[in-house]
Amino acid sequence: MGIPVKIVDQAGLSEWLANDCCTGLFIHAKHTAAEREETVLCWLDGEDDDAFSWVCPSCGGLNFGRLGDEAVSGWNKPRWVNTGTRERPTLTPSLGCPTWRIGDCAGHYWLRDGELEQA
Repeated sequence: MGIPVKIVDQAGLSEWLANDCCTGLFIHAKHTAAEREETVLCWLDGEDDDAFSWVCPSCGGLNFGRLGDEAVSGWNKPRWVNTGTRERPTLTPSLGCPTWRIGDCAGHYWLRDGELEQA
């Protein structure tokens, strides 16, 4: 069983991150999603309705992504495709926390049917 992903709106994301601190360019949740036994994903509606934010269950970092017509892996201009619903997303390619990229986090996941599984 994976880590459940709670879909929240922008107010819910703000509430999730309430009283958290900023460290450099990253916002980190006060308690990691693993401690809470769930994490959050927020569809950023408005001008960028193809964008989303998610909180890494490993380090609590707030991350951003963008949907596209085709999945594009990599760090420069990645794009995800959602083959699930907005309530229970399935994203391709995998989600990688930027702090995982530099070796400071174990945050590399597959999001399948609304749950994160370690990649």
